[in-house]
Amino acid sequence: MRRVITVITTIALLVSFSLTNYIPLMAQRPKLVIWGRATFVPPQMYWVESKVRRWAAERGVDVEITWLAVADIGKKLIAAVEAGTPPDVVINGHPVARFAEAGLLVPLDDIVEKLNKSDIYPIKLKTCTWGGHIYAIPTMFEITWLHVRMDIVKKAHAENLLPVKSFEDLYRLAKKLNQVVPGVYGIGLPLGLNGYDTWWTFEHFWAGFGGGMMVNRTPTGVVIGKEPYREGLKRAFEFERRIWLEHLTPPDSTEWVDASNNMAFINGRIAMTINPLSIYYALATQKPQLAAVTAVWPLPVMVDLGDESCFVFKTTKYPELAKDLIYYLFKDKDDYRKGFCEAGWLYAFPIFKSQVKIISEEWKKGKWPFMKMDPLGVVKHIKYHETAAFPLGERTTVSEEFREGFIWNEMIQRVVVRGENPDKVIDEYHQKFVEEVKRVYGYG
Repeated sequence: MRRVITVITTIALLVSFSLTNYIPLMAQRPKLVIWGRATFVPPQMYWVESKVRRWAAERGVDVEITWLAVADIGKKLIAAVEAGTPPDVVINGHPVARFAEAGLLVPLDDIVEKLNKSDIYPIKLKTCTWGGHIYAIPTMFEITWLHVRMDIVKKAHAENLLPVKSFEDLYRLAKKLNQVVPGVYGIGLPLGLNGYDTWWTFEHFWAGFGGGMMVNRTPTGVVIGKEPYREGLKRAFEFERRIWLEHLTPPDSTEWVDASNNMAFINGRIAMTINPLSIYYALATQKPQLAAVTAVWPLPVMVDLGDESCFVFKTTKYPELAKDLIYYLFKDKDDYRKGFCEAGWLYAFPIFKSQVKIISEEWKKGKWPFMKMDPLGVVKHIKYHETAAFPLGERTTVSEEFREGFIWNEMIQRVVVRGENPDKVIDEYHQKFVEEVKRVYGYG
């Protein structure tokens, strides 16, 4: 009897020990920590959130999603990487180049192939490629348009100035529309020290007039202050300074942040401004009367602000799951077009040729009447990317740092607003850029 009790006790202890060690293993599920960049167009966030939750339920994965403001995500990602605590996956985020060039990201070439590489616009792939590998999937084209109050254009008898074929035409149109309606300025020109809008608006003119940052990743490849690029930058300064000195933009433009020109247009303070379609989305959903008299026109130079991308840090425990999540977001291209792009009034343009073609066909049938250029032609019209060093055409750590740190904003304000000597300022920022290229890439 004693032997039986001993055997039973031993078996019970073994079962108890096994269950104690086995149950946590059974309960443990993979978990991905995801950071996303909040957007000005809520349907995009809703779509991403629902897709991620659906994927997690189908795969038996736990997810933790944190949405960060556009002005915060870059700084917080950099801080997290420096602390050794980056998220597993970033959706619709930036920057990318500094992480890719530092070897911190998982290559996504296989995901691109599964999505049909030939269906993705080359300009989008080029800005996500470093060292021959693709390290990010771009979320969208975020195309800049000239938003114009057509009621004021008609009142000023300025219809003949649209579409603007040169930046000189843009200046003339701003002058013509200025104060036609008392208190309404001709154009909203962001000139604030904080916010990305000051930089990318200026990029239209800097690149459009023939300026440049760098032609390769060496100190001698920096061309900011070298001719003929130097003259292009000086012309861009002169263009914006004319608008400022002639009071064609509101006097508080020097304090504007990213949402300021949006609000100035929505609130009727300006007759036109350069911006992605987040403005038109706000009008269509909040101020239909103003949307009815607003049209968006192509610019002589159109910039893609779509640096928002999906990428995976190498520190993740689950690289294949993380890659599968990114593939899941884009694999149903029709759903991506409808839920992420069209639901936001095309603030996001698809990265896929097949989906832009569908939007173009819809436009030809009368959809999107506010848009004054065939969407298919718009994408072909894009020459520059917000965080890609031009004319190089590639995202670099240095060009991202000058953008993220609002260093370009300071340069712009010093010449355009304060009236400092442009040659002196150009020399100073050329050298700053050279020093940063040396620090990041070596002496070359």
